[in-house]
Amino acid sequence: MKDFRCTCKKIVCQIKGDMVIIKCRHCKRYIHIHTKGLIDARFKIDDEVQIL
Repeated sequence: MKDFRCTCKKIVCQIKGDMVIIKCRHCKRYIHIHTKGLIDARFKIDDEVQIL
């Protein structure tokens, strides 16, 4: 499992194979998003886009 972090170092989600796992900050439930392969993830800061 790989942690996906914001530029501020806070964990945004975790990636496990073809699944993205997000934990709700409020109720602590986990959301599992199943994909057929993750191509990329991007941050958008104003008009600037950073590709990870």
